Amino acid sequence: MKRAALVLLLAAAAAYGQEDHSGAVSVGPAGQSLIATVRNPSAGALQREGDPWYVRVGGVGAVYHSSATFETGGEVIPGASAQVSNNESITFDVGYDLTRDISAQLMFGIPPKPTISGQGTVARLGELGAVRYGPTIASGLYRVRRWRVFQPYAGPGVAYAIFLKDHDAAVSDLHVANNFGAVFQAGADYTVTGRWSFFGDFKEVWLGVNAHGLIGGDIPVTAHVPLNPSLVSAGITYHFGRKRRK
Repeated sequence: MKRAALVLLLAAAAAYGQEDHSGAVSVGPAGQSLIATVRNPSAGALQREGDPWYVRVGGVGAVYHSSATFETGGEVIPGASAQVSNNESITFDVGYDLTRDISAQLMFGIPPKPTISGQGTVARLGELGAVRYGPTIASGLYRVRRWRVFQPYAGPGVAYAIFLKDHDAAVSDLHVANNFGAVFQAGADYTVTGRWSFFGDFKEVWLGVNAHGLIGGDIPVTAHVPLNPSLVSAGITYHFGRKRRK
């Protein structure tokens, strides 16, 4: 059936051609276009050519699903926990299209400053401290089926939290160590023009950090604090490669 349909299509294309002196039929422009379409089933799809790089900028909100385990003198403090305040920031992404469907992306942003407050048996201490940190996330993304100008994507990633400055409160001489975490990312692009698009993005991050300091000026305390933020962001994307219709 497919072979018969192909013969009919080529015959129709040949009808637009002209007969040369030898009696052979040459295929005209319309026929050539039709043959190219038959040979390339993806013809007409939106393709990207040239530079595969793209950049994104947007606003992000971080919602922390935090807790903590405290120890002093090698003993766990019963019922002690902590809560990390939610925050907002600006993020910047740099991406590279490895193939038509797969891209690598690096996210960084303006360092936020969440505060850490005591919960449970250490709630009376109030604010334990605050940190200024730079979140960095590297992701591998797979673009699923495109619906016209709407392009969903998803993929795994790795996070690295770089703590730039510790701010003392109830805990003095506070130090928080950098650490790695795992990420799952999903979102979608909405194409506006060939180069510009809007994006909406969600990242679930599994990240915990270790900290130590002094309570009351002389009692050493250590803590393991799972941060586990959910990051919701939206913004604009600029593609350096020009898009065209094949």
